[in-house]
Amino acid sequence: MSQPLAVLTLASLVILIGCERPIETIRASGDFRFERGDYAAAAPEYAEITARYPGDWQAHYRLGQSLLQIGKPAEARHALEIAHSRRPHDSHVADALAEAMYQQGDETRLFAFLRERAESTQNVDAYLRLARYAVDLSDPDSAKVALEAAIEFDDGRTVEPYLEAAAFALRLGDVDLALRRLHQAYSVSPRDNRVRQRIRDLGEVPGPTLALPPGN
Repeated sequence: MSQPLAVLTLASLVILIGCERPIETIRASGDFRFERGDYAAAAPEYAEITARYPGDWQAHYRLGQSLLQIGKPAEARHALEIAHSRRPHDSHVADALAEAMYQQGDETRLFAFLRERAESTQNVDAYLRLARYAVDLSDPDSAKVALEAAIEFDDGRTVEPYLEAAAFALRLGDVDLALRRLHQAYSVSPRDNRVRQRIRDLGEVPGPTLALPPGN
């Protein structure tokens, strides 16, 4: 390479490096677009961060979310798998990754992922997440098992598993089971307006005599 060409190439490289935007600027731009719902514009910003800093799990996470919103689940899944590998216990990352699998139609891997996460964490929300996807994918047996597990692990602390179980029962046309689950929810939190309204929707008046002990 001639000396003038070598100097020119080096100068060009210096200019290119000097023109790189600071990561803070790129992230601020991406976050601004993301918060406004302009996911198509946010995605390239986060993609630039991940290209320059592959270990930035937050950028991978928001890149994945943005790609999901613009209908690119395969690319989103790749980014979210990286985020999940760095934040395996983060429920928000896990939720987004599950949604990417769902949008891809990868039911086998989705159920395996959700079951593994629920069984390893024994977390109520993880079982409820599994139940919701099972309902959406017309797998009532898996939904029933997941809801019963959620109720067991919750141990009467919250109404959420009972509300989900009641909704599932109604979807199957089992009004008696739905009412039983709502009566259990009432015993957990008799002042919860969601519980009271759903009981009224099924033709009963909330009151102490309706309460049933928690459990399966």
